[in-house]
Amino acid sequence: MSRFVSITILFLMAGFANVASADIITFGGMITQAQDPTEPAANNPTLNNIQVLQPYLVTLMFTGSITAPGTYNLTGANLTFSDATAAATETGFGSISLTITANGGFDEFSFLGCLTTGSGCPFGNQLDANFRIPSAGLNSQNVAATGLDQPHPLDLLEDDGITDIHGTITSYSYTGRVSAVPEPKSTVLLGCLLAGLIAATHARKAGGNRCNRSPIE
Repeated sequence: MSRFVSITILFLMAGFANVASADIITFGGMITQAQDPTEPAANNPTLNNIQVLQPYLVTLMFTGSITAPGTYNLTGANLTFSDATAAATETGFGSISLTITANGGFDEFSFLGCLTTGSGCPFGNQLDANFRIPSAGLNSQNVAATGLDQPHPLDLLEDDGITDIHGTITSYSYTGRVSAVPEPKSTVLLGCLLAGLIAATHARKAGGNRCNRSPIE
């Protein structure tokens, strides 16, 4: 295989590898307030299935890494609220921000994910969470968390505040540089590019051999 083809393949593989990796923060606890059945959730009806004492999980997948306290603009990341028992999920978030403040031996988290529905984030269309963990656990898994902003460390608001779900926050995990499975269309594209480069190389070699062959007398 020619040096050009080898270098091109390396560049392609590097590009796909960069796209397919991310860091993940998860935190969770138990639901302490479910939606009022007399005012059911309209934008996301699956939230009406949530019941008190069910476990929930918030998952944030983002590029880059967080290794110290600070303020982070994570808009563009993938944010998911899920209650597996109720088969309820919410993923319709736009702007996302996270502030981590060092306080003694703890890191205090203030998290805000703004939904793209309703009249906007300030009018009751958001997920906010406030909790703290030991500072040594910032980049660790299965860390015990303590909820702040009681009595609702987790608050999911939708439908301009009509939908209002609360939860505790008792666990936290940070997983670094997770490789995601490439999308099928990306895999097909990479395969076609490689096949085309290899075919072109073989064709060029075959043409060169015909030119260099001695004529038959």
